[in-house]
Amino acid sequence: MPNLPTALAHLLTDMQPETVTIGYSAAGVYRYTSDHSVFYLKTQPSGQGLHGEYAVLTWLQDKLPVPAILYFGTHDDTDYLLTTAMEGDMLCAAHFLDNPELTVKLLADGIKLLSAVPIADCPFDNRLEHKLEAAARNIQQGLVDTSDWETNHRFTAPQALLDYLIAHQPAQFTPVFTHGDYCLPNIFGNQGRVSGFIDIGGAGIADAYQDIALCVRSLKHNFGSDDYAGLFFDMLGIERDEERVEYYVLLDELF
Repeated sequence: MPNLPTALAHLLTDMQPETVTIGYSAAGVYRYTSDHSVFYLKTQPSGQGLHGEYAVLTWLQDKLPVPAILYFGTHDDTDYLLTTAMEGDMLCAAHFLDNPELTVKLLADGIKLLSAVPIADCPFDNRLEHKLEAAARNIQQGLVDTSDWETNHRFTAPQALLDYLIAHQPAQFTPVFTHGDYCLPNIFGNQGRVSGFIDIGGAGIADAYQDIALCVRSLKHNFGSDDYAGLFFDMLGIERDEERVEYYVLLDELF
């Protein structure tokens, strides 16, 4: 377990920790429990993204069901973010996977909730030009892990993929507020409704297909087939744009 700052350690007195391994967060994630409370702690070296997640969570507190912030601080070049737990369960929980129609409905509902957040004063701009710049920085800093790349595309080197993405940007763009990593473990459901969003550090203004594409990928990953993608688009009330699905899935390989 991390060596906690004094003020943070005080908040976690008498709580029992365990490491969280589900999901793909770059941060260390720990679940702290007591008889009455469940908190989640994220830790990450300073400057690697946790401060950005704190900023997004702060902005979203009165806009979406996201975790409440209990503590944020830096100690010994490490950032610490402590939040409350979300109501309900991740949409990758067994009882959701056993009810795919409900799960797809909740995923579509979540897209609609995110898209309804006004973007006129949103300070987080993740439009494609900025995402491609961030991807280039990731390549320059050696942060792209090709070991977990999908095997069904022709790119083997990050720069080759980036060059392709720069040259083949989709013509259509629908600016909305997006989650940024819209997959089943990051969306919570409870009593037939979307009850929360987590791992929200990549949220901001982007093309709607930023979330739609990653959701299509996550549906296939969790259900083992593409069978429910059609229902997902039906519930969104839009036609599937395969070019944009492929593009944003490829873009995510660089993050």
